[in-house]
Amino acid sequence: MPTSLFIEHHPNGLAFYINGDLQFDTADEAIYHEYLVIPAIALAVQRFPQTPLRVLLCGGGDGLAVRDILRFAEVSDVTLVDYDAEVLALGRTVFQPYNQGSLLSASETALGENRLTTYTQEAFEFVAGLPDACYHAVICDFTFPTRSEDTQIYSREWFQQVQRVLCPGGIMSTNGVSPEQRTLGFWCLYQTLLAAGLQVKPLQVAIPSFREHGYGDWGFFLASALPITRSELETLVLPKNLSALHSQDWLQAFQIPATIAQHRHTANVHTLDCPQLFYYLLNPRLQLTATTIVDSEQEPIDFLDLQEVGTGAIGTRDLLQLDSIATAWLDHLHQAEKLPQAVQSVTLMPVQHRYHSPQMTTEWLSYLKALLEEININQLLASLLERAQELPPQLVRELKQLTEKLRTGQPLTYVSEHTAELITLLSVTILMANVTTPDIVFAKGSSSSSRGSSSYDGDSGDDQFGWLGFWTMMIGGVWLWNLYKNSDD
Repeated sequence: MPTSLFIEHHPNGLAFYINGDLQFDTADEAIYHEYLVIPAIALAVQRFPQTPLRVLLCGGGDGLAVRDILRFAEVSDVTLVDYDAEVLALGRTVFQPYNQGSLLSASETALGENRLTTYTQEAFEFVAGLPDACYHAVICDFTFPTRSEDTQIYSREWFQQVQRVLCPGGIMSTNGVSPEQRTLGFWCLYQTLLAAGLQVKPLQVAIPSFREHGYGDWGFFLASALPITRSELETLVLPKNLSALHSQDWLQAFQIPATIAQHRHTANVHTLDCPQLFYYLLNPRLQLTATTIVDSEQEPIDFLDLQEVGTGAIGTRDLLQLDSIATAWLDHLHQAEKLPQAVQSVTLMPVQHRYHSPQMTTEWLSYLKALLEEININQLLASLLERAQELPPQLVRELKQLTEKLRTGQPLTYVSEHTAELITLLSVTILMANVTTPDIVFAKGSSSSSRGSSSYDGDSGDDQFGWLGFWTMMIGGVWLWNLYKNSDD
């Protein structure tokens, strides 16, 4: 997907956007980059005394994180890998006044040193080719995922690769997502890091420009294969002239409000085989209403005092795939009375596009009743009975009885469980067909095409029958029936 870069200049500096998402504003970017970089490198300095440190930075082509890494004289070598050559070019030109020339060569930069090696490459591919235990610290400065493919560098497999290239006791720091606005996504990352064998400390930090854009407080993770203790962090020696990290005040970032922290055991682990993170990012409120809400005045959870093990389950299905959505509908048949309505709606049809919202999906679902009312039930039953040899004999008898009741106007005082299941399956299929092949679904009251619209009167020819929609529904019906039977097994 093409990348759109945009720079907005203002009297006090500039703001940088990628694909419409704010990456940094020079008014407060120091908060983000100091929390991402400084604790990790300072801890590495403390754990590896008298050692020239090697640091890997993944992402961060703007040079701002490099600037803060180079604050430490103990760092002898920095490797920067970023796939976007355009961002790297901006880091050497437009952003140079703000990154203090961190991406320039020794002869060009005010820093006067040449400790940086830059690669233009995908981070996952680059790290996979590295030898074991070759870095003392790894900093991950990635953009917010806008596609499912973007979440590969947040997967368990990615974090396992990072742990592999770290020296024993080495430190990893990664930006996360907002614990406030993307609660389950944040804890999905937490559980994924734990599942990769890392000990994790989550942080929550207020960045004014992020809040102004509706992103909420931002999240970070500090991690290592060895436990990170309070005493280690309290005794860190920080560089001078920092803008955001002051004495011991920064340790408050490890205190997460209880209303947010209570959800940390809810999220699944994100893996390459079964992605979970993007689903949580698109549907941030899922399951939150089903969790016991703690008192909003309860003391925050201080993660400096916790050494937790992973409790996240490995996902069994990608919740954004069509078969998973259909399975959720079928599960709903048996659980509708057990789940709150708010949870039902986002589970039955989750948001699948970053520009959609749960409100849009809920409104779309409200049209379901009207959609189902457009089904010509007599034609539907007639078509099913034409294929009676493909159906169980008992179901054929029940469908004939239903057809007769509809023909004679008898009240539908009873519909058998098998018939109800079949009608439900077909209704779900019609809904799915509307998603994948709109306006050609079998048995609707009307259809539209480039030739205009027409109504079905029961005597029309095959041209008005909507054969593509019919086969979409029939194939989908078999598919859903198999899903339903497998769930019973």
